[in-house]
Amino acid sequence: MRAIGAAFAVSLLLAAGSGAAAQKVDPALDAYLTPQTLATLPDGRHIHLFCMGQGSPTAIVAPGWHIPALGWNRIQPLMAKVTRVCIYDRAGYSFSDPGPMPRDTAAEVKDLHGALQAAHIAGPYILVGHSLGGFDARLFAYTYPKETAGLLLLDPPNENIYRRMHSPPDEDVDLYRHCGELARQHPLGWDSKCLDIRLTPRWSAAMRAKVWADQQHSYWYDTIVSEDISMVTRSADELAAARRPLGAIPIVLLQADTNCAGADPKSFDAKRCAELESQAHDSTRGVKRIVAGASHMIQDDKPDAVLAAFREIVEISRASGLATAAAK
Repeated sequence: MRAIGAAFAVSLLLAAGSGAAAQKVDPALDAYLTPQTLATLPDGRHIHLFCMGQGSPTAIVAPGWHIPALGWNRIQPLMAKVTRVCIYDRAGYSFSDPGPMPRDTAAEVKDLHGALQAAHIAGPYILVGHSLGGFDARLFAYTYPKETAGLLLLDPPNENIYRRMHSPPDEDVDLYRHCGELARQHPLGWDSKCLDIRLTPRWSAAMRAKVWADQQHSYWYDTIVSEDISMVTRSADELAAARRPLGAIPIVLLQADTNCAGADPKSFDAKRCAELESQAHDSTRGVKRIVAGASHMIQDDKPDAVLAAFREIVEISRASGLATAAAK
């Protein structure tokens, strides 16, 4: 899971192949250049929500570890053809103000729920969670089941495995902690090892400047560190304590390409496969699917599989009345 930052960086880098040279600036991406909805929380902080499309239920996307709303620029317009889709920047990223530490899942779900209320975005919602965002999506559903119309989980983490790890920070966390200290002292350059979101030829000059400016803030790195440490400690404990059956709320869990059947029963892969199967079975309408050829960044590698699962959840929620049930 800690490799997600590197995976995201690679997905935004200029590819080495000849096809990359043919890429041009995409003016549609400038829609992500300015804030759309800045919801004001009771403590005065702002959480940014970027919405596209129309229809009910509204889907709320919780991105993975240190991925801002911009990271979903390729697939959000496609999802928005199915229903309204809102992606939020967690506290400390892009247009959202930093939040008090620690940045654990309970704090992030509290922010998200407060932002939706402040922005008058009515539920029930379909929660879409990628990687660490899967913690956000699930804790939201466990906490507010009557406001949840469905769950789409993309290669999420596993609280039962992580609760037993409680591992110390790795080299990546040490690097980002160091980056936060550097950012407090002087601006960071594009040659810095700290900047994990790199240039892509699809961005305009203004968008490049925006991404660069975002990562000059020390709180960007402080947030990354706190989220990662919390994931295997506080956040994992919070998920385990809150977990509950979700009735017939539809769940589709898409797992990155893994040979679950052939894995050594004692291996991490085998344990993770079993845990993900268990997550899907929180609902009587839950299913887990392995996406052939997909890395952890499923929405980038296999967008068609994600869109098909998303459409499936929307249709089930509409047919069952979950999409229009009054949230209480």
